[in-house]
Amino acid sequence: MFEESVSCFAENRFLWEKKEDMYEALTYSQSRERVHFFAAGLLKHGIRKGDRIALISEGRSDWIISELGILYAGAVAVPLSVKLESPDLKFRLAHSSSRIVIASRFQAEKILQIKNCLTGLELIIYLDNKENYEYNETGIEDIIKSGRDFLSEQPGIVSQMWQSVQENDYANICYTSGTTAEPKGIILSHLNYFANVNQAISLMDIPEWYRTLLILPLDHAFAHTAGIYCFMKMGAGIGMVKTGKTPAETIRNISVNIKEFGPNILLSVPALAKNFRKNIEKAIKEKGRMIEKLFNHALKISYRYNAEGWNRGKGFNIFYKPLIRLYDKVIFNKIRKNLGGKLVFFIGGGALLDIELQRFFYALRIPIFQGYKNL
Repeated sequence: MFEESVSCFAENRFLWEKKEDMYEALTYSQSRERVHFFAAGLLKHGIRKGDRIALISEGRSDWIISELGILYAGAVAVPLSVKLESPDLKFRLAHSSSRIVIASRFQAEKILQIKNCLTGLELIIYLDNKENYEYNETGIEDIIKSGRDFLSEQPGIVSQMWQSVQENDYANICYTSGTTAEPKGIILSHLNYFANVNQAISLMDIPEWYRTLLILPLDHAFAHTAGIYCFMKMGAGIGMVKTGKTPAETIRNISVNIKEFGPNILLSVPALAKNFRKNIEKAIKEKGRMIEKLFNHALKISYRYNAEGWNRGKGFNIFYKPLIRLYDKVIFNKIRKNLGGKLVFFIGGGALLDIELQRFFYALRIPIFQGYKNL
């Protein structure tokens, strides 16, 4: 699927990341080159088909590069939540028999606390540069460099490996939360993902110029399938929230990055959508009582005009249309600009989406839909 996208959309910008002051992108062809080098680096390390490699990091381009590299090497990715602490990580890493862990600087600290208890763990690959690496540690750039050298020696090694992967071979082991019992490793094949992607894109239009900002953790099954692989399939762009020095700073970056990046589709959870609504209403309130009353009246009229959606503007509600246009121009349009100005719709997954939340965003002309995942 990725190879087909690269052949069709080679110069489209695929992975967007804000490392300093502005977003920069890797094209599809540049991303494939980095993926191939990373996969070759894993093969040089001795990774064999079916080996498990864990991945724990905040959202970034190299998360996707790493997972694709794992799959190209014929290995199985074990994506882990950044919310997990050392004891929970220990169980998952041991249970999955992961030979390697790929981690960000923040997450690697948790691994260091338990690595001596994990007899099968051979290597930690850091996604952030580190001045001095301990025994059995290295950086992603070193893996990529060794992969580049390995490919110059054996040019066809990566192509041979990824073409040997069959549709029923394992792609991921995704762990359940473990809140009610021991976590279960859910095995997903390459065909599982391929089928889910094709089902999802039959329900939502993703032109190749569309972009999404991934605000959900990348290990989240919903963001993983609908956010990464659906956009990749269609030649579209994927942006990352800038990682802050603390989790709270990363969360604060979300609203800033949405405005800067201008996504066309956002994948969220209802709790995050509620937070967006709260911030919108807070900003309106700070503009004074007159603006707040005007906004509330605009919502009231819009709710009446929209009705249940399918019957929007029907019957006597058609007479609200001129007023809706006025309110949209003076109020709702400005709110949309604060969300990047290009947002077509949200999808909310992971929990039940409250109908009142749907009415609110539909009034702003940014519909929010319930997302379902069927693995």
